[in-house]
Amino acid sequence: MNAELQDLLCACLEQGRQARDAGDAQAARQAFEQARLLAPEDSGIGLELALACLAGGDAAQAALHAAAAAQRGAGWRSRLVLAQACTRLQRPDDAAAQLQAALDDAAMPQPRRAAALQQLADLQLNAFGDVRAAAMSLGMAATGEPRLALQAELATLVADLYEGTRGRAGIAAGFAGLAQRLRAPAAPTHGPRTPAAARPRIGLLSAQFCASPVGFFTLGALTVLARDADLLFFDRGAKADWARTAFQGIAHRWVSCGGLNTATLHRLLCAADLDALIDLGGWTDPEALAAVAGHPARRQLKWVGGQSLSTGLRCFDGFIADARQVPPAAAALYTEPILRARLGYVSYTAPPYAQELERAARRPPPAAPRPAPGVLALVSNPAKISPATAQTLRQLKPRRLLLVDQRWRHEGTRRAAQRRLGELLDVAEFITPAHHAEYLQTLQSLDAAFVDTTPYAMGLTAVELRLLGKPIVAAPRSPTALMCERHGVAHLGARRFDHHAELAAQLLQWSRG
Repeated sequence: MNAELQDLLCACLEQGRQARDAGDAQAARQAFEQARLLAPEDSGIGLELALACLAGGDAAQAALHAAAAAQRGAGWRSRLVLAQACTRLQRPDDAAAQLQAALDDAAMPQPRRAAALQQLADLQLNAFGDVRAAAMSLGMAATGEPRLALQAELATLVADLYEGTRGRAGIAAGFAGLAQRLRAPAAPTHGPRTPAAARPRIGLLSAQFCASPVGFFTLGALTVLARDADLLFFDRGAKADWARTAFQGIAHRWVSCGGLNTATLHRLLCAADLDALIDLGGWTDPEALAAVAGHPARRQLKWVGGQSLSTGLRCFDGFIADARQVPPAAAALYTEPILRARLGYVSYTAPPYAQELERAARRPPPAAPRPAPGVLALVSNPAKISPATAQTLRQLKPRRLLLVDQRWRHEGTRRAAQRRLGELLDVAEFITPAHHAEYLQTLQSLDAAFVDTTPYAMGLTAVELRLLGKPIVAAPRSPTALMCERHGVAHLGARRFDHHAELAAQLLQWSRG
């Protein structure tokens, strides 16, 4: 390359880096594209172009440029960029393969290795339903990064919970031990409570104000509660759908706080001067849980969302359940005082695309028809397929096993299930609805007996199956079982799911103390 072209290349690279540092992804992309024309074999330029495309939201082009950079020797850096692009393109199998290729490169420094292991764990848990593999990846990440130790221990506890490899008392004790290690901010001194005649200020904290268990199970009661209280939503998520719009419609104030760390979130909650704070995340959001542990509100309640068992914290004035979900015999497993709703700790709000479920929630559930003999369906998160669940399926001897979940599209999900289901996969059929509306249509169309999972039972799915009039195979659960073990049988024992007003009245009472 002659001197003139070399000077032009340097100018393009400098322009691209300045635009990148200024956050102008489009200008950076244009500059690096010009540089790539001048030096097409330079893997470093290709990698910069891939990063600019990724920053600009063009994951497909980012993947192409990162793959080309990898072929030209860019090493682990290109693999990490390619993994990010594949994740955004909803290609988790490819993303996991690229992360593993990067981890096999001994030249990758420890901080980047730990970050790659965290990304791999996220795929293993949320895309493939492999809780044990996720725990192992986080354990390896924590080996070189002690700051990740609590996250790794949490993942191991969750794996033990899902797989049933530790007794319920041990699980509860493990979470209580983690709770003591949360770095909670110092508790503030709260002023006088709001006069009883005034509208109370009630905060709701979650990353799942969307079509999720939080959305389906809380929206109805909160809509009624908003008539008598000012609801302040502290939103840790970003998913936009009909449920998020509905929550925003009843909000006195909507605060987006997904990127805030524990200390900043705690200060924000304190500044809101809340009479009550209802946590709807639990251990699914440890940073937010640590902020709650600092007691930013006058009263604090734990409700739907990461509510599989006790948080292990003593900052809560109540853990909202009911007599079926948490019988008196199980109270010793909870650090929080148990508050039992009279008609059930949740009500159900149907989505706009399934109004037949709204009508079904207002009347006694129909008698489930006798399913086709030998046809079983498993419709829970694949992560819930424990050795005990697999053993139940073997005892039922299905001639057809219908596995329903969009995650079954991924090779990683099927590979993880092979270790648990073994020969049962010989009679398995994979059904992969693309979204919740299609999922409900699929459930309605299936002529099968739907098998509950153990020890972590069906929750929202059990309610929807019941409203659809589908037969559920659920073994009795001990009165000393954890809440997540009793979800399925407890929802089957509920008489109704439209008790929004009754539940709202109790929420208001508990929020006032």
